[in-house]
Order: sequence, then C-alpha cells, then structure tokens
Amino acid sequence: GPRLGAGGFLLTNRDHASGNRNLTVEGGVWDGNNPGNPRGPDGPQDSYTGVALNFVNVRGLNLRGLTVRDPESFFIRLGETREFAIEDIVLEAPHVRPNQDGIHVGGGCEDGRIHRIAARGINCPNDDMVALNANDDVTRAINLGMREGPIRRVSVSDLTAEDAYTFVRLLSQDAPLEDVQIRGIRGGCRYHVLNLNRWRFPSGKGRMARVRIADVEVSKQASTYQEALVHITLNVQDLEIRDFRRPEDSHPETPTLEIANGSSARVELEGLEPEQLDALVAASENLPLAQGWRKAPGRGIKVTLQPDSRLRLPRGGFQRLRIVH
Repeated sequence: GPRLGAGGFLLTNRDHASGNRNLTVEGGVWDGNNPGNPRGPDGPQDSYTGVALNFVNVRGLNLRGLTVRDPESFFIRLGETREFAIEDIVLEAPHVRPNQDGIHVGGGCEDGRIHRIAARGINCPNDDMVALNANDDVTRAINLGMREGPIRRVSVSDLTAEDAYTFVRLLSQDAPLEDVQIRGIRGGCRYHVLNLNRWRFPSGKGRMARVRIADVEVSKQASTYQEALVHITLNVQDLEIRDFRRPEDSHPETPTLEIANGSSARVELEGLEPEQLDALVAASENLPLAQGWRKAPGRGIKVTLQPDSRLRLPRGGFQRLRIVH
C-alpha cells in the first residue's frame, strides 16, 4: 500500500508512458485489503492512491467477470484509455471508505462500454458507481496518474445497487464530455441518481453535448443528504433524460430534479401530473413562465431558464427532460 507510493496497485498495465494494447482480464476476486493499505495524504506526489485496478494509456482493454472488493479508493480506474469494455463486474465493500468510486473514467478516454455493474450490500459503492470526469483535481492522492481531457463515445448500461451513494457522475469544466449513452439504472441511492453538479468549478462552466439517459428506476435511501436525485448545476449543451421513475420512498422531502446551472438554457419537461406541475412552480425560483405556459394535463412545461433561475421538481418521476443551450 503506502510503501509502494503512487505506483502501487493491485493490478495495472506495464507501460503508462508509452502505452499498451489489447489487454484482457477475466474472472477472479480482486481484493484491495483496505484495512492493511491506507491511502496516502493529498499533497505529496508519491502518495498511495488507494486504487485497486488501474489502467492508463491502453488501447483495447477488456475486463470481464471480475469481483472487486475493499479498495481504499476507486475499484477500477481508467485514464487515457480507448476501445475498452468493462462488463459483468461485481463490487463489494465490507470495509467502507470515502471516495469508493466503482468505475472511474478520467480524461482522454474514448470509445468504451460499461455494462452490467452490480454493487452488493449497504454503502456500496460509497461514492459514484460510474464517474465520467473530463475535468477533476488530478493533484489529489486518489487521482495521481490521471489527466484532464475529453471523454467521448462511452455507453453505460445495466447498473444495479441497493444502497449506492451516487449512481452516475458526469463532470466537466472546459474539457468536452460528448456522445454518452446511459440506460438501465435500478436500485436505491443515498445522494444522487445523476450528479451533474459543478463541484468546485465556477458557475456557468461545463461542456457536455449529446448526453442521452433512459430507463431509470431508483428510490431514495436513508441519509442526511437532501439535494435532488437529479442535480444539474453544470452548463450542458445538449442533454436528454427519458423514462425516469421514482418509486414511493420514505424521503419525500428530497426533490427529484433541480436545475440551476448559471446559464440560459431551453428546458422541456414532460410527463408530469397536474399536482407535480403545481408543486414545481411553487418550489422553483425566478422561473420565466410565459402566459399560457400550461399544456394539456399530464404533460409538462417548456421554459427558457435564465442564469438566476432554479427549476425544482419536488416529487415523482417524468417521461422526458431535454436541456439545450
């Protein structure tokens, strides 16, 4: 662990500098033994990252049928990796740690597929089940060896967890995050289903285009977090979410959706019941609704948000959300 420094992993590719091609890892239980391998501190550039499986500068990576357990930080981390497939992965965390992302994808990754990822047990994963982070703080211990850069043409499908922290994190400041397809999310979460907040970045930042998300059914689990299940404070150029279902849960105080991204954007929100529309208008701030905004009952609204607008849907699901900048 810490004695190995930033280059210590349970498994990694041989040549991060010049790169490797056509790597396949299939089967097995990969145990990071985090009680015996505490991560290093932020600041020193030789700190142990706590990452279990790490792949940097690979073209043609296949990970199939793995069980990964007890990482000190990320279960699986990719950077500058192209033409990758990560399929049929089980995540287990008997010893919970902060920042336990499931599949963490950093800058420079393109043309990838992440499919059938299942987390077992409570508090698993204890951060983002799938994170696509085009921009990030790459000086932190958990990110040493990563670079910021574009993420393009990645599909994510069939995520299941009974008690995830967050299912999907999309993060960009000025590096493009483009052509992302996400489908099939099931289970429960303590924080977000979809986290598109701006983190430490200035208001109005974000460079996301052609992001399509569909078929989501997630309930809110017990936690102290009260932010919306779908939280959008990054600037998105083109985002669509379809068939978002929120089963009844014991935390109705947690909103379903909030958009406050510090920019002007056209928003279409469809498939709402009349009481949802009334609750949305009451809960939102500086919402520039034109006269006659209400469509047929059970449909939704179209509105152009301003930088100081905050659209909030307090409860229930929706059929379609479209944001275009």
